[in-house]
Amino acid sequence: MILPPVDTHNFTRLGESASGRLTPEALPRLSSMLVSQDGELDWQLEGRSDLRADGSRESFMDLRFSARLTMQCARCLEPLEIALADRHTYRLVGSESQADREDADDDEHDLLVSSRRFDLAGLIEDEAIMALPSAPHHPDCHAPLADDARDARSTQEGEGAASPEKSSPFASLASLRTRR
Repeated sequence: MILPPVDTHNFTRLGESASGRLTPEALPRLSSMLVSQDGELDWQLEGRSDLRADGSRESFMDLRFSARLTMQCARCLEPLEIALADRHTYRLVGSESQADREDADDDEHDLLVSSRRFDLAGLIEDEAIMALPSAPHHPDCHAPLADDARDARSTQEGEGAASPEKSSPFASLASLRTRR
């Protein structure tokens, strides 16, 4: 366990805050998406309890994090440093069924079920994974395979080589058709 569980009831009621730094190897699911274990993820969590108009209280947690991590470029397959920075506000509810009922009505906050042993590290890891780009690439990346193919094609065209007849990618499928 990299971070102790958080009692979200007390954390929000008392308006507590916590912060820290995690390494990729401390977050195995996130780590599996990276090409290097270098980097760090800084996080801050703040709790608060707001008074509603009816006199009851509503609990919230605000999570902020930033990181510099190394992923693989989807184009050239070389290492690529990614900078992440995100912030989420969660409204705490008493049960999964309450979260299911109220989720469609609350576009402003993500809903979390309050717990005496809340997995903060799991939440941080989930949010960091969702913040990663799905197909990271260098801004000026030129995939070497695409460049090599383009160079070969231009060389072939420049030499006046006869271009082979183009065959349909579905031509081989025609032989599989059954005749009646």
